[in-house]
Amino acid sequence: MRRRRHKETQVWHDPHLTAAGKRKVQPAARAAAQDDGTAVAEDPAKSRRRGRRAPEGKRDAVRIVAQPSGQLAPREAERERLLNRLLAVEGRPAISKAAQAYLEAGFEFPRSQFVWLQLLEHSDERTVGQAIERLTEILSEEDPARAAVLESRLRRIEEFADEPATRAAAADLRRRISGRWAASSN
Repeated sequence: MRRRRHKETQVWHDPHLTAAGKRKVQPAARAAAQDDGTAVAEDPAKSRRRGRRAPEGKRDAVRIVAQPSGQLAPREAERERLLNRLLAVEGRPAISKAAQAYLEAGFEFPRSQFVWLQLLEHSDERTVGQAIERLTEILSEEDPARAAVLESRLRRIEEFADEPATRAAAADLRRRISGRWAASSN
């Protein structure tokens, strides 16, 4: 019995971006601009040749290559990586470790509900208190993105926090969210 060989996965590249693909896309009758502005038909024999480049003096266009938009500066890439790690982890120890790594790298937490909601699970109660303060500021201007999760975390903080000020702040924010969430769902 013969084994059937699978073809390798083909990757299709944008023909307009590569030099070889650009030659394939250009029809033989494409007009090339001359220095004086008149148009001259391109030689069909030259366009069919593979891997040959036009002499330096006869180039008809200048190709501008932009930097890929997905690349960031190294510092910004590190910040994004650490922030994504913070948002992806679960559990108090992992969240605390990710938040500590973010701060040790010299970054400040952004003004985002998702970041501060994640920091409500931090093991340090000062960070939790700071998260409650920031969430109070943010939620005074916009609706909660994950109201049920926010309410359950605030309820847990209200019941189990060591500091009375943290418990009071969590209870106050939870009452505000509960009232607004109930009013907006009706």
